[in-house]
Amino acid sequence: MGFKKFVIFSILLSGILGISSEENIHRSVVSREEFEDLKKLVQFLNKKVKGQEQRLVEQEIEINTLKRDVKKKDELITKMSTISKEKSVSKEEMDLREHNIAKRSDSEDSLPGNFKRKFNRIVPAPTESVVAFYAYMSSNENNPGAHHILIYDHEVTNIGNGYSKHSGTFTAPVGGVYVFTWNTFTATNIAGHDYMSIEITLNSQPVGANFIGGGGDYGGVTGTVVLSVQKNDVIYTRTHSTEVPKGSIRSDNVMRSTFSGWCLSCN
Repeated sequence: MGFKKFVIFSILLSGILGISSEENIHRSVVSREEFEDLKKLVQFLNKKVKGQEQRLVEQEIEINTLKRDVKKKDELITKMSTISKEKSVSKEEMDLREHNIAKRSDSEDSLPGNFKRKFNRIVPAPTESVVAFYAYMSSNENNPGAHHILIYDHEVTNIGNGYSKHSGTFTAPVGGVYVFTWNTFTATNIAGHDYMSIEITLNSQPVGANFIGGGGDYGGVTGTVVLSVQKNDVIYTRTHSTEVPKGSIRSDNVMRSTFSGWCLSCN
């Protein structure tokens, strides 16, 4: 091969290699763009999955509530049937009972006053169950979304085993009048633009709410409700369903975000 041919061959080879390098660079740029698109798609799908999981939890609670309502109706029908049977006591039995009562009353009237007091009956007060729980978050809840159930994972008191530290829900072991209170601390920015609304629900229906807005580094708010609760009713707290929170919930050894409740009068 002559010198001129070698020079021409070298020039052609350099051009081909240059084109190949440009194509590789272009492919590399396209691959990065595709990777970013896939990354955004994965993040979007993860967000959708979390939303679906949240809705499944709420639907499961509603299904359990409907099952309890059906069970209560069945129990009421059975109770009414039992009452009806008890009212069908024969007239002879009622007359006999009245006769025995009258006879006992006559016997007591014939006794001196000191002896009459011995026949007075003391009706015992109905026994009441003790139900109480108290739990707090063991760590901060960073940037929770709307309609987000709050989980107080550190259980301190759980008399009656009604509270679940895994789901953040309290299921009433007995019916009665209950007091519930929830305490929330938030970490806000100095400009005071962060805010949050926390609501408490009975069988997924809101029955109370409180609001905390920024104004300093930290803020706190406490809410309290008194509710008439049936057995197996479910109570929990969550971020507001429409008021999207901005900021984080703080819970550490300096300030605790807590959830607690107790039965004033249990059935």
